[in-house]
Amino acid sequence: MYKKIVPMLLIILLVASSTFLMYAFFVEPNLLSVTKIELSFEGLPGNADGLRILQISDLHYNGDAPIYEKVLTAIKKLNPDVIVITGDFIGDKQNYKSVEYCKRIVSMGKPVFAVMGNWDHHSFTSELASRLEKAGVSVLVNTSVEFKPDFYIAGTDDSYTGFADLDKTFARIPEGAFVLLLTHCPDIIYDAVKYHPNLVLCGHTHGGQVKIPFTKKALYVPSKYGSRFIEGLFKIDGVYMYVNRGIGNSHLRVRFLSKPEVTLITLHKK
Repeated sequence: MYKKIVPMLLIILLVASSTFLMYAFFVEPNLLSVTKIELSFEGLPGNADGLRILQISDLHYNGDAPIYEKVLTAIKKLNPDVIVITGDFIGDKQNYKSVEYCKRIVSMGKPVFAVMGNWDHHSFTSELASRLEKAGVSVLVNTSVEFKPDFYIAGTDDSYTGFADLDKTFARIPEGAFVLLLTHCPDIIYDAVKYHPNLVLCGHTHGGQVKIPFTKKALYVPSKYGSRFIEGLFKIDGVYMYVNRGIGNSHLRVRFLSKPEVTLITLHKK
């Protein structure tokens, strides 16, 4: 009996392992999740009431993955008022494939704003930012723009690699204005709240990319806070922050219990 049970257990283990690997490497990385959030603010200008913001993060663009076409389809269906991309355009190092992809996003006729991520700094940030600008993406590098009267979109350079400058980012924003802050890594939040933004959008963590079943923890989260800001909506000292799970993958094309995500955030005036 023992001699029969052991081979059966080995077969079951082999099938289970193969199924997990197939799902994690080939299925979940191409399962797009659309998260919809509605947030209300007392200080929101009336002309921004109902504004629909679509957040994309961590493209790590590799054009042969089906997930990227799914993102474009989602943008068309959701029809946002503005699109923001919170860093990490680069997939394989030293290529500009993400720029061509962003041209397709820009062609949908919506304003597109972006900030740089740590992978972008590992490659060639200034040249990438320049090409994105020429493609129609407004790249915010420690600066801000007045998107609507009294409504500013601000963007830091990447804090994970030490290039963020919050003083410069907020220098031109008048007191009392509504501020949407774009940044790549959530680790900056405790410094950012001192400048009183209303909403912070970021990514970087990939939602852990590979989570441990039955827990909220991941094998690895690139954050000094571990899994604290792994994904989702947070409120820190009265400031909302949303951490997006991103689209692509870093190092390995694998995801488990952390589907790629785009986020549609609708703003309301209280």
